[in-house]
Amino acid sequence: MNTEPIDTAFLVRSLQEQVVQYNWRHTLDRVQIDFLMLFCLLLMLMLVLVYFYMKRRLRRAVQVERRQRIFQEAHYRNSRLFEEQQMKQQLEEAVAQAHQDSKPEDNVALLTESGIYRLFHRARMEDVRVTEEDWKSLRDAIDEAYPNFVTRLYALVPKLSVIELQISLLIKINVSVTDIAYHVSRTKQAVAVSRARLYKKITGNDGSADQFDKYILEM
Repeated sequence: MNTEPIDTAFLVRSLQEQVVQYNWRHTLDRVQIDFLMLFCLLLMLMLVLVYFYMKRRLRRAVQVERRQRIFQEAHYRNSRLFEEQQMKQQLEEAVAQAHQDSKPEDNVALLTESGIYRLFHRARMEDVRVTEEDWKSLRDAIDEAYPNFVTRLYALVPKLSVIELQISLLIKINVSVTDIAYHVSRTKQAVAVSRARLYKKITGNDGSADQFDKYILEM
């Protein structure tokens, strides 16, 4: 049996080449992995930068919007204040004009002889409830007998409530406290408190219900 001699040098070179190729592939794989990791890190860094940039822009946008809203609210308040001042001036002019006008005695006499006057004085005794139309008629009748009475009253108390206006109208035509309580569906004590509170609103000073009645009757 013939055997060929083994070329040891060839085997060594072959193994060395295989080792070199393996090392090269391993190095190449390692470089690719390192490159991929670097790319991922750069991508994460970019996302973080974009996040903080957008967060900063959003914060600035919110601040700008808040400043604009504050400016608009201030402008609105100034506009309302100007309108209220104009309205107050017009009411004051109406009050001044009303004080210059004399109270026509014939109109006052017509008021006291009118059906609406008798209705509000007799409603409780006759168990009658007045309507919104009756209140409007009373207001018009009082304004005719005492020019601009309601306008002058609103000039003194701009935020006059419906109940407060009704109490004032009834005081103006000398309706009794018992009948006033009936018409406004309040107790006599509640009516007295409202009259005293109205006196303070008008004059700025503490006072009694009777002082309010006297003030209204002299208007």
